[in-house]
Amino acid sequence: MLPLYLTILFAVIMTPGIILSFIPMMPAFPFMFLIAGIYGLLDKFTHLSLTEFGILGGILVLSFIIDYSAGALGAKYGGASKKSLIWGFAGLLIGLLVFPPFGSFLGLFLAILIAEYARTKNQKKALRAASGSLFGSFAGVLVNVVLSMVFVGLFVFFALR
Repeated sequence: MLPLYLTILFAVIMTPGIILSFIPMMPAFPFMFLIAGIYGLLDKFTHLSLTEFGILGGILVLSFIIDYSAGALGAKYGGASKKSLIWGFAGLLIGLLVFPPFGSFLGLFLAILIAEYARTKNQKKALRAASGSLFGSFAGVLVNVVLSMVFVGLFVFFALR
């Protein structure tokens, strides 16, 4: 069994992951999962069992799904077409490369706005779809922030049982 102070130390080391979860497409969950894995290896998965480690891995996968789909779901809810969603994803990636990490918001928004305007020639519809992408992205960030806190909370719970 690892001493209590090491469990607390590992939980504190995960704290930047919570902060990173406020920024879309940042490796918050892989970072926290890596820390949990190191803890598990040091503890020989005595307190953090492989099943519990798998639960934390499930949260990791869920966070990726949220990161990559929240903006698209918001845009779809706002009326974006499938083609606009594809352009939006391309804009997200380009924005992320050009202006990390916040370029993903801007790239997604602009790509959907331009694609929808080109498709409908209606500024209101294009702006509604693009705004939906921002709303979805921000909602996804909020969900990921909560998930990051759940991740750390579960890690501590599993490690101290």
